[in-house]
Amino acid sequence: MKRRGRFLTTLLTALGMAAMVAPSTAAAAPSADTASVRRTQYLASNPEGGDLACTESRRIYLASGSYNWGLRIGGNQWVTRDMSLGAGWYRWQSCLNPEYGDYIHTSTLVPENPDWDAAATSRTSVVNSSGTYTWGSFLDPRF
Repeated sequence: MKRRGRFLTTLLTALGMAAMVAPSTAAAAPSADTASVRRTQYLASNPEGGDLACTESRRIYLASGSYNWGLRIGGNQWVTRDMSLGAGWYRWQSCLNPEYGDYIHTSTLVPENPDWDAAATSRTSVVNSSGTYTWGSFLDPRF
């Protein structure tokens, strides 16, 4: 009986301590995750031209707020635009156009709300060595 009492006391103490250190979900502020559209494919260094390559078009619901919008190829990424968006549904896509030794990398965001304007961001990207790369764009909420 004495052994059982010690076990219960130890168990209740451990549970009480765990409850004290467990984070409170009510107190934690919600944060939105970074979203992305991506494609993995072979890219040539110094392309002379070729076919435009695009990610699958993605329909995404975005909360109202400020976002960093950027582009990435392989391990490199760049924030190319900081913008405020209204809450709603958007159609999002990124494309690479090989041209004159580099790639013109463009991403578009088209709101389904007909009263809002579409947006785009782009930059020239260089691939130093030919190979398989994952590329695309990301939206990083700043709230």
